[in-house]
Amino acid sequence: MSTTYILAINCGSSSIKSKLYSVSSTKGQPLTAVAEASVKGIAAKGQKIKIKVEWLDGSGNNISEEGEEGDKVEYQTLPPLLLEKIKGSHEGIEDDQIKYISHRIVHGGPHTEPILIDKDHEEGLSEMDILSEFAPLHVSAVNQLALPCLKALPNHTSLLAFDTLFHKTLPEEVYTYAIPEADQEVPIPLRKYGFHGLSFRSILESIAKKTNKPKEKVSIVVAHLGSGGSCCLIRNGESKDTTMGLTPLEGLVGGTRSGSIDPTLVFHLVEGCADDAGLDGIKVTKAEATLNKKSGLTALAGTNDFGSITNRMLNPSSCSEKEAHASTLAYKVYVDRLMCYLTFYLSKLFATEGIDGVDGLVFSGGIGEKSVHLRKDVSERLGWIGLKVDDGLNEKASVGKEVAFKISAGDSKLPIWVVQTDEEEVCAKMAQEFFDL
Repeated sequence: MSTTYILAINCGSSSIKSKLYSVSSTKGQPLTAVAEASVKGIAAKGQKIKIKVEWLDGSGNNISEEGEEGDKVEYQTLPPLLLEKIKGSHEGIEDDQIKYISHRIVHGGPHTEPILIDKDHEEGLSEMDILSEFAPLHVSAVNQLALPCLKALPNHTSLLAFDTLFHKTLPEEVYTYAIPEADQEVPIPLRKYGFHGLSFRSILESIAKKTNKPKEKVSIVVAHLGSGGSCCLIRNGESKDTTMGLTPLEGLVGGTRSGSIDPTLVFHLVEGCADDAGLDGIKVTKAEATLNKKSGLTALAGTNDFGSITNRMLNPSSCSEKEAHASTLAYKVYVDRLMCYLTFYLSKLFATEGIDGVDGLVFSGGIGEKSVHLRKDVSERLGWIGLKVDDGLNEKASVGKEVAFKISAGDSKLPIWVVQTDEEEVCAKMAQEFFDL
């Protein structure tokens, strides 16, 4: 019997990440990751895209090569290229063995279940065009992925795995905005949806495993910190509050995102703010483009590299006085906003009845996993509720390979975790569940 595979694809504006999983012949058994494949450097001027395929089980030939220049390659050509490289590096995989592809999609609007897409059911993709208005810097790339995948593997079935699904348990008082009814037709209800859901599910499952508790009993506060960051209050395995809203812009300061601001500010900041920004292939206003792509750490420090910002702050002699001041301010603003949400979410969780204890504060994402200084700083600021980090474990967490690593001191009143998230694995699991494999 030939092996059936699920390919999980996580697309971004500058990269595509994917993992190939083999499905056991016994229903419900854990999936096995057999290969990772990626394309990086998309849209980068003067740089060629980098294509990598790594066979985790050693059954195929690893690939590391360059392609066209990033700003000249057409996005829709990349999915077929990635599929071609995966199949071409392994003699034993045929087209009909990759029966399922699971796409990570940022915005699912009011959908409470994933959407199936195959050669006979492409109507779901047209709806993605509508939803792209609410996450224009993400979803626009998806339609350039799903259709090419269908053309490259016409007999496979795709699943659209939405980040927003994890937050379908938000209480009404949390997702409701204090606004009147819209005076124009809107394609989806104007409410908080929340994002990074695949990541939060991955983290929840990792903590459940580490604490030997069913995930329905796990209660944590998660700080998913990367170029785009959000926090989530998870109570008894369900999302009960999160920082991102109708779009990914609300909440924390990001690498290029402003985070929550006075909504009237944009009218004073951007001339003709409602005009189209003129970005190729993306329907987005000047206001949205400014607040999503020109703000955040980039606006404050001139870079969205958090490592560089922290280094300039801690080692001012390594840069100009202006850069040191800007980086210090950027760090302080970032941490100030983060502390507002973490303190709020922890207080809500501690005040909740009917939970089996608080299982910890979790750091994840590129910044959360790598920034030793940030984790220590945040933990010390939460010392008033008994949090205490172990400096040695905190240092070790940034270089370790353990998926969920505890960095709290023995006398900390609350566990502190660093968790490596795996959105691709959750994508694949959602396909396994949906198709009952």
